Amino acid sequence: MIEWLDVAVLVAAAAGSAFQVLSGIGFGLIASPLLILALGREDGIRIVLIISIVLNAVVLARSIRFVRLGDTVRLLIPAALLVVPAVFVLGSIHAPFLTVLAGAAVLFGTVLVARGRPLNWMLGRRGAVITGAASGLLTALTGVGGPPVALFVSARRWPAAVARGTMQAFFLPLNVVTLIALGPFVNGVSKLGWAVAGVVIGAVVALLLAGRLSETLLRRTTLALAGVSAASLVANGIASLL
Repeated sequence: MIEWLDVAVLVAAAAGSAFQVLSGIGFGLIASPLLILALGREDGIRIVLIISIVLNAVVLARSIRFVRLGDTVRLLIPAALLVVPAVFVLGSIHAPFLTVLAGAAVLFGTVLVARGRPLNWMLGRRGAVITGAASGLLTALTGVGGPPVALFVSARRWPAAVARGTMQAFFLPLNVVTLIALGPFVNGVSKLGWAVAGVVIGAVVALLLAGRLSETLLRRTTLALAGVSAASLVANGIASLL
């Protein structure tokens, strides 16, 4: 028997997948807050990470020759060093407060991506270290470490192929480390199949719509939906605290 929670997971994954295919951003920003609302923070993040790992591997296989190894290592070391202790520290914090924090982090990341202005201080090695650390903390908290790295890439003005390959080379091991640190599912493993089905459905729908929608409209819609999802997560956490 299909439960409402199954449908919620399916819809969340489908929405994130569709906007990722159509606009190039959005899976984590949209799916993470929705899945956290449906399954709780840790299991929601686990599903986001598992799907992200598959997507990272597929994209990396096609763009590995464009990877900038030095930048990948400079981003990955601080991220990996921070993500494991961050997972354990966050695990001891009251769940509703973490829900508010996760929603606020995704909302802040959405605003940064929407703002779209490169930050010149990210150009040096210090910028890579700070970016990696911020991405690791966000990945541990929400499963979404993309916004700081998107700004880092924008500041360096990399060609699209280089940005795509280097980001996957960074996020693939980071997501694996985070998933291992989180440990096994609590209750949500039975929902993984629904999430995978949602990703497939969303991708198929997106491919059917590809080329028919304005890129500007898609980007704005993606960021607006991500913002609404994150705000809902904040509201849900605040309600649980009251």
